[in-house]
Amino acid sequence: MAEIQALLYLSARPLSLDEMSARLKTSRSNISLNVRSLQDLGVVRKVIIPGDRKDYYAAETELEKVARGLAAAKKKRELDPALDLVRRTIQAANSAPRKDNGNGDPSDGDDPVDIERLHQLKDLMERIGDIFETFIANKTTGGVSRGAAKT
Repeated sequence: MAEIQALLYLSARPLSLDEMSARLKTSRSNISLNVRSLQDLGVVRKVIIPGDRKDYYAAETELEKVARGLAAAKKKRELDPALDLVRRTIQAANSAPRKDNGNGDPSDGDDPVDIERLHQLKDLMERIGDIFETFIANKTTGGVSRGAAKT
């Protein structure tokens, strides 16, 4: 996908699947599948060329828009499910009956430290999610300095 994105980004004109396949020396079906994924991410769009029946594609050239789209996809695909799992684990740990086996072994999962660490992980993941959301929503412009946005 990265090679296709780079090829389209650096191309002066939209390219057909056949052209991309020839330049990247890979199958047309592989190109087609990956172009569809890039379209889903919003970093590639189909272009109609009047008088030509082939499908042509061009890359989004506004890199900040590309970065926001990729960040949104990564957050949705990776961070959100992981955060949901941590939240469900905390909920299960809080509702599980506590047992005291008297040996003081923290590895049995009943130590309150375990739950505290899960809360710390959840808090960190939520802060990272907030950073993603701020970036995705493009709230880093419009009167906010780069230094403040980095903070």
